[in-house]
Amino acid sequence: MKKFEYKCISILGGGLRTSKILNEYGKVGWELVNTSWIWHYLKREIK
Repeated sequence: MKKFEYKCISILGGGLRTSKILNEYGKVGWELVNTSWIWHYLKREIK
């Protein structure tokens, strides 16, 4: 069975800043699950 860890981050700023931050998280294995206003919910598999 797969196990995941979760993270909730707030990102303030425009689209370019948000994209840059999310791309940095993506490089280390985080996957964007959902967004709500400034909150971005991420998950990644625990190996």
